[in-house]
Amino acid sequence: MVVEDDKKLRRLLELELQHAGYEVVSYEEGFEAIENFGTDKPDLVILDIMLPDTSGYEVATELRKLSPDVLILMLTALGMKKDKLTGFESGADDYLTKPFDTEELLARIRALLRRKHISISKPLVVGKLEIYENERRVIYRGREVELSKTEFDLLLYLAKNSNRVVSKEEILNSVWGIDYYGSDNTVEVYVNYIRKKLSPEVIKTYRGLGYKLVEENDETSN
Repeated sequence: MVVEDDKKLRRLLELELQHAGYEVVSYEEGFEAIENFGTDKPDLVILDIMLPDTSGYEVATELRKLSPDVLILMLTALGMKKDKLTGFESGADDYLTKPFDTEELLARIRALLRRKHISISKPLVVGKLEIYENERRVIYRGREVELSKTEFDLLLYLAKNSNRVVSKEEILNSVWGIDYYGSDNTVEVYVNYIRKKLSPEVIKTYRGLGYKLVEENDETSN
C-alpha cells in the first residue's frame, strides 16, 4: 500500500513496485487508506507524513492498531531527528527521507519483508488468474479469492501444467497423494468448487482425458 498525496510520485512508486513484482494499491489521503486497510490487507505500507487530510503519524498509529504486524515505511521530506523519532514512536518500522534513491527504497522493502519472511516472488499468471504460491493467495480478475487448502493445491497444479490436459490420475497422485483411496469423483467435485469461486469457464473438461486451466481467449466448455 502506498499513501502519498503527490500524484506523480505516487504513480512512480506504483510503477517501480509493480516492476519489482509487488501488488500495489495506492491512496492520496490518509483516512481513505485507513478505511480500506481491512479490505486491502497489505503486507507493507509506504506512508508520507504530510497528507492533505491528516498526518502520516496519525495514520501509522491507526494502522498499527488495526494490524500490529503490518510493516510501515515512512517516506517523507521531513528529515529532522525529531521527525524521525516521532515516526518511529507512532509505529514506523523504517524511515526514508525525500529525495530518495529508488534502489535504496526497494532494498529497504526487501529487508523489511525478509524480516517478516514474506515472499516477494512474482505470481504465476494464467490469463486473468494470479497465483502467489508461497503466500497461498489467488487473485482472479483483480479480486482476491478464498480457497481451501485442497482447492488451492489443485488450482496451482493445473496452473503449473496449463500448457496441457492433465489426467485425473495425475491430479490425484500430485494433489492427494499416490496412496489416496477416496471417491472416484473427488477431482470433479473440487474442480466444480473452484469453478463456483472463480468462473465456470476457468477449467475446461476434456471428456475421457482430464482437465486444463484455460486463458480468457481460449475455447471454453464444461
